[in-house]
Amino acid sequence: MQTIGKAVLFVSPLLTLASLAWHSDAQEAAKPPPVTAATAIKLIERGALLVEDFDAAEMNAKLWRIAHQDPELTTVAQKGGRLELTGRGLIRMNGFWGVGGVKHKDVALVGEMDIRSTGAPPHRLALHLCGGDGRRSPDHWTEIAMVDLGDKARFSPASALPEGFDRRAGQFLELPHPPGRGFLCRIDLNGVTNLAELWVKAEDGWKQICDPIELPLRTVHTEVKLNGNHGVKPGTPPDVTSQAWFDNVRIYPRPQSHHVGIRLVGPRGGPIYSREGGGWPPMITDAAGKVRKISDLKVELRTDDGSQLVASVQSTNFGFYLLPLKDAPWDVYPVAAQVSRRQAVGQTRAH
Repeated sequence: MQTIGKAVLFVSPLLTLASLAWHSDAQEAAKPPPVTAATAIKLIERGALLVEDFDAAEMNAKLWRIAHQDPELTTVAQKGGRLELTGRGLIRMNGFWGVGGVKHKDVALVGEMDIRSTGAPPHRLALHLCGGDGRRSPDHWTEIAMVDLGDKARFSPASALPEGFDRRAGQFLELPHPPGRGFLCRIDLNGVTNLAELWVKAEDGWKQICDPIELPLRTVHTEVKLNGNHGVKPGTPPDVTSQAWFDNVRIYPRPQSHHVGIRLVGPRGGPIYSREGGGWPPMITDAAGKVRKISDLKVELRTDDGSQLVASVQSTNFGFYLLPLKDAPWDVYPVAAQVSRRQAVGQTRAH
């Protein structure tokens, strides 16, 4: 399982512009020296709609409320950098409910989770994507329901949908469940098709739990909870106990359809380009004093160690770049990364 860092951003500002001069119409006569300041990029927006690592000493009441339908049989506590839940016997739903809703539905919901149960029938741990904000979207939802089967973990879809919609009942995925292992789970909701895909990260890559589920909604929020028992039958003794946890729960725009926005700036926050007489394309001045097209710059997005190129863009559009994430190797966002600049002609890459 991939470890997810606690303090991460979409990108880290590692770019310098040592080989460029900050060049504008107003300062043309001054002929400023080449830029050497490290303040050289601006991240346009962080992007994530929810980032929760449960590291705080107390629950963030602006993000969550505790829902205890069976407080005498369950505990819900934020401690040790995780949301920890316990349950015993026949219970209903208990856990954290997301407060409010975001009017943005082309999203990914991800979270780490695990449950260990003794006795039968086992409880269900649920990573839940919902549209029921009470005002703008009905209570349509789908969730990844996880149960502990001993040496295996079973992942199933559970949904509340309009009549006639396919809930994919009966479909499930089972994976080995060795001691000390949790699972990274993800729900992708395509904002155009309204199709939700449910995934679990296995040792050999992402595995789809079921066929895509059509999920009509207008807003999204998440719930992380311990649900009622799985497979309850009349006469079953309520002797089951469970310990479960969540960590690193995120909602963010789907990387497949959302780019990272980067703007190159000078040391005082101004543009790096000039437009003499309103000419086109915008121009830059390199360290040798040569005036060049801004499209000679190539902006690269790389993994945090610099070893893998994720995206590369050249543009005449005023030092503003959108770097695609559709081929990115990351499982979870926000994530640390490098942004670097190099001149596409006659220069080596400089960080």
